[in-house]
Amino acid sequence: MAIQLNDRDHLIFKLIDEHQVLLEKHISWFISGEDKPVLIRDRLRKLFYLDYLLCHRHGTKLPWWTTPTKPLVYMLSPLTRGIAGVEASEVDLFDSDVQRHLLEVANLRMLHLMDVKDNHISNFQWTTTKSEEGRQKLFDAKVKFVCGTTDHRIGIVNHPAADASLVKNLEAALQSEGIHHILIVSRDDAHQKTLQSAICGNSTLGNRCLFATHHELYKSGIAGTKWQGCDHKSSGLFVPAEKEHVGFISSFGVPQPISA
Repeated sequence: MAIQLNDRDHLIFKLIDEHQVLLEKHISWFISGEDKPVLIRDRLRKLFYLDYLLCHRHGTKLPWWTTPTKPLVYMLSPLTRGIAGVEASEVDLFDSDVQRHLLEVANLRMLHLMDVKDNHISNFQWTTTKSEEGRQKLFDAKVKFVCGTTDHRIGIVNHPAADASLVKNLEAALQSEGIHHILIVSRDDAHQKTLQSAICGNSTLGNRCLFATHHELYKSGIAGTKWQGCDHKSSGLFVPAEKEHVGFISSFGVPQPISA
Protein backbone atom coordinates (compact mmCIF):
# COMPACT_ATOMS: atom_id res chain seq x y z
CA MET A 1 0.00 0.00 0.00
CA ALA A 2 1.36 3.38 -1.00
CA ILE A 3 0.58 6.81 0.43
CA GLN A 4 1.11 10.30 -0.87
CA LEU A 5 3.80 11.92 1.27
CA ASN A 6 2.80 15.42 2.36
CA ASP A 7 4.70 18.46 3.62
CA ARG A 8 4.30 17.37 7.23
CA ASP A 9 5.79 13.97 6.45
CA HIS A 10 8.84 15.60 4.93
CA LEU A 11 9.11 17.88 7.97
CA ILE A 12 9.02 14.79 10.21
CA PHE A 13 11.81 13.24 8.12
CA LYS A 14 13.85 16.45 8.39
CA LEU A 15 13.45 16.65 12.17
CA ILE A 16 14.39 13.00 12.67
CA ASP A 17 17.45 13.46 10.45
CA GLU A 18 18.43 16.51 12.48
CA HIS A 19 18.17 14.74 15.85
CA GLN A 20 18.81 11.19 14.54
CA VAL A 21 16.39 9.62 17.04
CA LEU A 22 13.17 11.09 18.41
CA LEU A 23 10.15 10.13 20.48
CA GLU A 24 6.61 10.78 19.35
CA LYS A 25 6.23 13.58 21.91
CA HIS A 26 9.30 15.35 20.57
CA ILE A 27 7.97 15.27 17.02
CA SER A 28 4.57 16.55 18.17
CA TRP A 29 6.15 19.57 19.86
CA PHE A 30 8.68 20.31 17.13
CA ILE A 31 6.22 20.42 14.25
CA SER A 32 3.67 22.49 16.18
CA GLY A 33 6.03 25.40 16.92
CA GLU A 34 4.45 27.80 19.39
CA ASP A 35 0.99 26.23 19.02
CA LYS A 36 -0.48 23.35 20.97
CA PRO A 37 1.34 20.09 20.15
CA VAL A 38 -0.50 18.11 17.51
CA LEU A 39 -1.49 14.46 17.54
CA ILE A 40 0.57 12.53 15.00
CA ARG A 41 0.51 9.01 16.44
CA ASP A 42 -1.55 7.52 13.62
CA ARG A 43 0.64 9.10 10.96
CA LEU A 44 3.84 7.84 12.59
CA ARG A 45 2.30 4.37 12.80
CA LYS A 46 1.47 4.44 9.10
CA LEU A 47 4.92 5.71 8.13
CA PHE A 48 6.41 2.90 10.20
CA TYR A 49 4.21 0.20 8.66
CA LEU A 50 5.12 1.40 5.16
CA ASP A 51 8.86 1.32 5.94
CA TYR A 52 9.43 5.08 5.88
CA LEU A 53 10.45 5.02 9.56
CA LEU A 54 12.16 2.57 11.86
CA CYS A 55 10.60 2.16 15.30
CA HIS A 56 11.67 0.14 18.32
CA ARG A 57 11.58 0.27 22.09
CA HIS A 58 14.52 1.92 23.81
CA GLY A 59 16.69 -0.73 25.43
CA THR A 60 17.12 0.71 28.94
CA LYS A 61 15.10 2.51 31.58
CA LEU A 62 15.28 6.28 31.15
CA PRO A 63 15.14 8.16 34.49
CA TRP A 64 12.64 10.70 33.18
CA TRP A 65 10.32 8.12 31.62
CA THR A 66 7.82 7.33 34.35
CA THR A 67 5.60 4.69 32.75
CA PRO A 68 6.28 0.92 32.84
CA THR A 69 6.46 0.72 29.04
CA LYS A 70 9.80 1.75 27.57
CA PRO A 71 9.50 4.61 25.07
CA LEU A 72 9.31 4.07 21.32
CA VAL A 73 12.21 5.55 19.36
CA TYR A 74 11.77 6.69 15.74
CA MET A 75 14.57 6.76 13.17
CA LEU A 76 14.76 7.17 9.41
CA SER A 77 14.64 4.00 7.35
CA PRO A 78 17.03 3.36 4.43
CA LEU A 79 14.07 4.00 2.10
CA THR A 80 13.49 7.48 3.50
CA ARG A 81 17.19 8.30 3.60
CA GLY A 82 17.22 7.62 -0.12
CA ILE A 83 14.15 9.80 -0.71
CA ALA A 84 15.52 12.66 1.43
CA GLY A 85 19.08 12.31 0.14
CA VAL A 86 20.66 11.98 3.59
CA GLU A 87 23.48 9.66 4.55
CA ALA A 88 23.33 7.02 7.25
CA SER A 89 24.66 7.96 10.69
CA GLU A 90 28.28 7.13 11.48
CA VAL A 91 27.32 6.11 15.03
CA ASP A 92 25.22 3.14 16.07
CA LEU A 93 21.78 4.63 16.61
CA PHE A 94 20.56 1.37 18.15
CA ASP A 95 23.07 1.73 20.99
CA SER A 96 21.17 2.62 24.18
CA ASP A 97 23.79 5.10 25.41
CA VAL A 98 23.86 6.90 22.07
CA GLN A 99 20.07 7.05 22.05
CA ARG A 100 19.93 8.35 25.60
CA HIS A 101 22.24 11.25 24.79
CA LEU A 102 20.33 12.18 21.63
CA LEU A 103 16.96 11.92 23.37
CA GLU A 104 18.20 14.14 26.21
CA VAL A 105 19.21 16.81 23.68
CA ALA A 106 15.75 16.57 22.10
CA ASN A 107 14.24 16.92 25.58
CA LEU A 108 16.13 20.19 26.04
CA ARG A 109 14.68 21.52 22.80
CA MET A 110 11.20 20.56 23.96
CA LEU A 111 11.75 22.31 27.30
CA HIS A 112 12.56 25.54 25.44
CA LEU A 113 9.34 25.18 23.44
CA MET A 114 7.40 24.65 26.65
CA ASP A 115 8.85 27.91 27.97
CA VAL A 116 7.84 29.64 24.74
CA LYS A 117 4.29 28.34 25.10
CA ASP A 118 4.20 29.53 28.72
CA ASN A 119 5.50 32.98 27.68
CA HIS A 120 8.72 32.66 29.68
CA ILE A 121 10.92 33.17 26.60
CA SER A 122 10.32 34.48 23.07
CA ASN A 123 11.99 34.71 19.65
CA PHE A 124 13.33 31.20 20.15
CA GLN A 125 15.67 29.65 17.59
CA TRP A 126 17.29 26.23 17.94
CA THR A 127 20.14 24.72 15.91
CA THR A 128 21.17 21.11 16.49
CA THR A 129 24.89 20.72 15.84
CA LYS A 130 26.62 17.70 14.38
CA SER A 131 30.21 16.69 13.91
CA GLU A 132 31.67 17.83 10.61
CA GLU A 133 34.54 16.27 8.73
CA GLY A 134 37.80 17.55 10.21
CA ARG A 135 36.05 19.51 12.98
CA GLN A 136 35.05 18.37 16.45
CA LYS A 137 31.53 19.16 17.62
CA LEU A 138 31.76 21.75 20.41
CA PHE A 139 28.06 22.06 21.25
CA ASP A 140 25.09 19.73 21.13
CA ALA A 141 22.95 22.72 20.18
CA LYS A 142 23.02 26.48 19.82
CA VAL A 143 20.00 28.56 20.83
CA LYS A 144 18.85 32.13 20.68
CA PHE A 145 15.94 33.60 22.61
CA VAL A 146 14.75 36.62 24.57
CA CYS A 147 14.05 36.32 28.28
CA GLY A 148 12.63 39.42 29.90
CA THR A 149 14.33 42.14 27.89
CA THR A 150 17.63 40.33 27.38
CA ASP A 151 18.75 38.68 24.15
CA HIS A 152 20.59 35.40 24.87
CA ARG A 153 22.93 33.48 22.56
CA ILE A 154 23.75 30.18 24.19
CA GLY A 155 25.64 26.98 23.49
CA ILE A 156 24.30 23.80 25.10
CA VAL A 157 26.50 20.86 26.10
CA ASN A 158 24.78 17.72 27.34
CA HIS A 159 26.57 15.61 29.96
CA PRO A 160 30.14 16.06 28.69
CA ALA A 161 32.96 13.82 29.85
CA ALA A 162 35.06 15.40 32.59
CA ASP A 163 38.35 14.62 30.85
CA ALA A 164 41.51 16.54 29.99
CA SER A 165 40.02 17.99 26.79
CA LEU A 166 36.97 19.52 28.50
CA VAL A 167 38.42 22.96 29.27
CA LYS A 168 40.12 23.23 25.89
CA ASN A 169 36.93 22.36 24.05
CA LEU A 170 34.81 24.78 26.08
CA GLU A 171 37.30 27.61 25.50
CA ALA A 172 37.10 26.95 21.77
CA ALA A 173 33.31 26.80 21.98
CA LEU A 174 33.08 30.29 23.44
CA GLN A 175 34.68 31.69 20.30
CA SER A 176 31.86 30.29 18.18
CA GLU A 177 29.41 32.74 16.63
CA GLY A 178 29.13 35.24 19.46
CA ILE A 179 28.02 32.82 22.18
CA HIS A 180 27.28 34.63 25.46
CA HIS A 181 27.09 31.62 27.79
CA ILE A 182 27.47 27.86 27.76
CA LEU A 183 24.79 25.84 29.56
CA ILE A 184 26.13 22.48 30.73
CA VAL A 185 23.48 19.92 31.62
CA SER A 186 24.38 16.86 33.72
CA ARG A 187 22.48 13.70 34.59
CA ASP A 188 23.17 13.97 38.31
CA ASP A 189 24.62 16.25 40.98
CA ALA A 190 27.85 14.25 41.35
CA HIS A 191 28.79 14.65 37.70
CA GLN A 192 27.86 18.33 37.79
CA LYS A 193 30.17 18.94 40.76
CA THR A 194 33.01 17.18 38.94
CA LEU A 195 32.53 19.46 35.94
CA GLN A 196 32.34 22.56 38.12
CA SER A 197 35.60 21.61 39.83
CA ALA A 198 37.31 21.03 36.48
CA ILE A 199 36.33 24.48 35.22
CA CYS A 200 36.62 26.44 38.48
CA GLY A 201 39.49 28.92 38.36
CA ASN A 202 39.60 29.22 34.58
CA SER A 203 39.39 32.96 33.87
CA THR A 204 37.86 32.44 30.42
CA LEU A 205 35.16 29.99 31.44
CA GLY A 206 34.45 30.83 35.08
CA ASN A 207 31.77 33.45 34.51
CA ARG A 208 30.30 32.07 31.30
CA CYS A 209 29.64 28.39 32.01
CA LEU A 210 26.46 27.59 33.92
CA PHE A 211 25.27 24.25 35.24
CA ALA A 212 22.04 22.39 35.95
CA THR A 213 20.84 18.80 36.04
CA HIS A 214 18.19 17.29 33.83
CA HIS A 215 16.03 16.73 36.89
CA GLU A 216 16.09 20.45 37.76
CA LEU A 217 15.22 21.44 34.21
CA TYR A 218 12.36 18.96 33.94
CA LYS A 219 10.94 20.39 37.15
CA SER A 220 11.37 24.13 36.58
CA GLY A 221 12.02 24.71 32.87
CA ILE A 222 14.89 26.53 31.19
CA ALA A 223 14.06 30.04 32.43
CA GLY A 224 12.81 28.94 35.85
CA THR A 225 15.85 26.84 36.80
CA LYS A 226 18.44 28.35 39.13
CA TRP A 227 21.50 27.78 36.99
CA GLN A 228 24.71 27.49 39.01
CA GLY A 229 28.11 28.97 38.33
CA CYS A 230 31.38 27.18 38.99
CA ASP A 231 31.16 28.45 42.58
CA HIS A 232 27.91 26.47 43.11
CA LYS A 233 25.99 29.74 43.58
CA SER A 234 22.87 30.69 41.63
CA SER A 235 23.78 32.82 38.64
CA GLY A 236 20.48 34.68 38.20
CA LEU A 237 21.03 34.56 34.45
CA PHE A 238 17.39 34.49 33.40
CA VAL A 239 14.55 36.70 34.54
CA PRO A 240 12.36 34.63 36.92
CA ALA A 241 9.34 33.17 35.15
CA GLU A 242 6.10 34.88 36.13
CA LYS A 243 4.02 31.73 35.70
CA GLU A 244 4.47 28.38 37.38
CA HIS A 245 6.07 25.83 35.07
CA VAL A 246 3.78 22.86 34.54
CA GLY A 247 6.61 20.33 34.71
CA PHE A 248 8.24 18.25 32.03
CA ILE A 249 7.64 14.66 33.03
CA SER A 250 3.89 15.08 33.24
CA SER A 251 3.85 16.38 29.69
CA PHE A 252 4.81 13.01 28.29
CA GLY A 253 1.74 11.17 29.52
CA VAL A 254 1.33 7.46 28.84
CA PRO A 255 3.09 6.18 25.70
CA GLN A 256 1.05 4.41 23.07
CA PRO A 257 2.93 1.37 21.78
CA ILE A 258 2.84 0.20 18.21
CA SER A 259 1.74 -3.41 18.07
CA ALA A 260 3.60 -5.93 15.99
